Amino acid sequence: MSPLPLADRLRLARLALWGELLAPGVTALWSLLALAAALALLDVAADLPGWLHAAGLAGWLAAIGLVTYRLTRIARPSDAQAARRLEEDSGVGHRPLAALDDCLAGGDAALWQAHLRRMEKQAEGLTPGWPRPVMARHDPLGLRFAALLLLVIAGAGGLADWHDRARRFLLPALDLPGLGPSALEVWITPPAYTGLTAMALRPGMGAIAVPEASGVRAVVAGGWGGASLKAGDAVIAFTNDDGGGQRAEGRITGGAVLAVDQGWRTVAAWPMTVIRDALPSIALVGQPEPDERGRLQLSLDASDDYGIARIWLEIQPMETAAPPLVLPSPLVVPMPLPGDKPRSLSFASRIDLAAHDWAGQTVRLIPKAEDGAGQIGSGEATVVSLPERIFRHPVARALIQWRKEVSEAPRLGPDVAEKLRRLLSDPDAIGGDARVFLTLALTQRLLAAESFDRDDVRDLLWNAAARLDDGGLPAAEKDLEQARRELEQALAANAPPSRLAELVERFEAAMDRYLSALAESGMETESSPDSETIGEDELNEMLDSLRAMAETGNREALRRRLAELSETLSRLGEARPPGKADQRAAEIKAKLRDIARRQQDLLDHSFRKSPSPTSEDEGEDSPAPAKPSAAEARKAAEAQKALRDALAKLNQSLGDHPTTLDDAARSMGEAAKSLDKGDWPVAAEQQSDALRLLGDGARDMADAMESRRAKGKGGVIARDPFGRAQQGSAHRDDGTTKVPGQVETQRAREILDELRRRAGDPRRPDLEIEYLRRLLKQF
Repeated sequence: MSPLPLADRLRLARLALWGELLAPGVTALWSLLALAAALALLDVAADLPGWLHAAGLAGWLAAIGLVTYRLTRIARPSDAQAARRLEEDSGVGHRPLAALDDCLAGGDAALWQAHLRRMEKQAEGLTPGWPRPVMARHDPLGLRFAALLLLVIAGAGGLADWHDRARRFLLPALDLPGLGPSALEVWITPPAYTGLTAMALRPGMGAIAVPEASGVRAVVAGGWGGASLKAGDAVIAFTNDDGGGQRAEGRITGGAVLAVDQGWRTVAAWPMTVIRDALPSIALVGQPEPDERGRLQLSLDASDDYGIARIWLEIQPMETAAPPLVLPSPLVVPMPLPGDKPRSLSFASRIDLAAHDWAGQTVRLIPKAEDGAGQIGSGEATVVSLPERIFRHPVARALIQWRKEVSEAPRLGPDVAEKLRRLLSDPDAIGGDARVFLTLALTQRLLAAESFDRDDVRDLLWNAAARLDDGGLPAAEKDLEQARRELEQALAANAPPSRLAELVERFEAAMDRYLSALAESGMETESSPDSETIGEDELNEMLDSLRAMAETGNREALRRRLAELSETLSRLGEARPPGKADQRAAEIKAKLRDIARRQQDLLDHSFRKSPSPTSEDEGEDSPAPAKPSAAEARKAAEAQKALRDALAKLNQSLGDHPTTLDDAARSMGEAAKSLDKGDWPVAAEQQSDALRLLGDGARDMADAMESRRAKGKGGVIARDPFGRAQQGSAHRDDGTTKVPGQVETQRAREILDELRRRAGDPRRPDLEIEYLRRLLKQF
C-alpha cells in the first residue's frame, strides 16, 4: 500500500491540532448542556421560585455564550505548525520538511543536493499521530463526568414526560406586570363514590393528592394570550366565557403535574399524585358452620378505600370426575350490607340453602364485594359442604325423600302421586293441618298429570315438609327477614323519618307473627336454672326504642339497635338438635305409620272382595259377582297375621305403651280368623277397628313422648321464647310467669280503644276497616 501524499499527512496533523485546541471548549459546552438536561429531567425548576429559576437560567445561558465566544476566537493552525506537528509525531532527529523549504546561501551545490535527497527520503517516512489528551490539564477534578452521570440518573426516571419538564425548565414562572392573569381559580372535585369534598388549589400550595377520575375546573381572568390546562398527558384548552374570562373543565386520569399555562409561560403548577382506586377486599373468617335447620352460618370481613356498595356470595359446584355436558351457573346469594357504604365491616350472617338442589353437596364459596366505582374484588374460595336440613317429623322426611326422587327422575311423578294419595287418605298423619293437606293435594294433582313443573312441585313439597316440622315458623321467619331487609335498605337510602316509622311498624308486626309461630312450633330449648331467657318487657323496650329512633331520624342508633334485635331473634330461632330420644321417637312413629299403611291396604282389599249390599236386590238377569276363592282368603289371613305379629313385637319393645295398641293387635287377630273362614265383610269391620285403634294409639304415644320431653333433664322445665313454662302442647304456669300489671293493662286498654276508634272511622279504606274488625273479634 503506497503512503499518503505529503499534503494529506499535513492535513491530518492540522486536524489533530484542531482537536487539541477545541477539546476544552467543546467539553465545557456539552457539560453545560448535560447539566441543564439533567436539571430539566429532575424537574428542579418546579420547586424553585420564579426569580431564582430565571437567574439560574440566565447564568447558564451566559456560560454557554462565553464558551461559544471562546471557541470562535481560536486561531487556525498554520502550515508550519502542521509540519512541525507531523515531524514531532514521526520522531525524526532532524526537520526534513523545514530543510526542504530552505535555500542554499553558498557552498558546495552537489553536497546540498545530496542533503535534500536524504531529507526527501526522511519526509517520505513521516506519519501523522492522534490528538494528544489535554482535558486532564484543563479539568483536573473530572467535573465533565459528574455532569454525564447526573444526566444518566435523571434520564432513568424523567423521560416519560421529558417535553413538559424541558418546557418548565426553559420557561420560568415569572409574575411580570401585565402578562399574568388577574385571577385564577382551580377546583378539584373527587368522584361522588369517594365521599370526599371538593378542593380549591392556590398557586404555590405544594404537592396535591387527587383520586383517579376526579373532575378539575379552572377559571382564568385577564392576562395575555390563550390559556390551557394540563393534567398529565391531557391538554385542555380554555374557552371564553360570557364574563370575559376563560374556563376549562376536564377529568384527571394520570400524570405527575397539574399546570395552568397562558401564552408562553406557566401561570401555576402543582406536583400531583393520582391515587388509584383500589379493589375492595373481602374474606371469609373461619370455616362456615351449618346449623340444625340447614342454614349456613358464616362471618365476613371486607374493606375498601372509599366504601363498599354491595357484597354477595358466589357458590360454585365442585368439579366431578365426569363433568356434565352443561355446566351449571354459579348461585349468587346477596348479603345484607350494614350501613351506608362502610369502608370496613365485620359481620356474621346466615344463608338458608337447604331447599336448593346443591344441599348436601360440596361447593366453593367465593365472597365478592363491589365498590362505588364498579370494581369487584373476590376473596379466597372456601370449600364447604352445604348443609341439609334435619327433619324430625317422619312424614316430613318422607316428603323430602319423594322430593328428591321427583328432582332426580321426573318419570317417577306418578309413583310419588300414588304415595301422596295414600298419605292423604289419613289426615291424622299430617296432624290435621288443612294447609298441608291442600298443598299435598295440589302436588298430587300436578304429579298425576302428563307433565308438571319440576320447580313448582319441589317448592310445594318443601313447604309442606317445613310446615309439618315447624308449623307456621318458616313463613313467619321469611316475612321477618323481608321486613328487616326493607328497613336496612331504607336506612342505607337515607329514607325520611316517616318512611322509617312505617317500616318499623311492619317489622314489629312480622316479629309478633314470628314469635307466635316460634312458640307453637315446639322448637323450645331445654333451659337450665341459670340460662338466659328473653322477657316480653325487654322485647317491648327494644321495640319502643326502635320507634323513637325512627321518629327522630337517629339512623345510626336505629341501625345498631336493629342489629341487636335481629341477633336476639336469631338466637331464639336456633333449633334444638335431635337427640337419641328424638331419634327413637321418630323410629317408633315411622313403624306405627308403616303398620297403619299396611293395615289400610288390607282393609281396601277386604272391601273389594266383600259382596255388594245391593247385589241381592238386583234382577235375575244381572250377572252374579265372582266369589273370592278359599286360597285367596287364606293368603289375606296370613298377611293379616304377619301384620299382627309385627305390632305385637313393636308393643313388646316399647315396654310401657298405650293399651289401644294392644286392642289394635287383638282386632287384627280376630280379622285374621274371619279371613280364614272366608267372611270378608266381618273381616273388613274388624280391620277398620284395628286401623282406628292404631291411630288412637299413635296419638297417645306421641302425647306421652311430648310430655316426657317437656319435663326436660333433671326436672328442668322447657320454656317458650318468652320464658314461660311449657308442658306438652299446653302452657301451664309454674309460678315464674309474669302477670301483666296495671301499667301493661292500661296500655292494652288504650290500644284496644284506638283500634275501635279506627274501625269506626268511615273515612278509612274498606280494606283497613275489614282488617280491624277481624282483629277486634277476639276481644
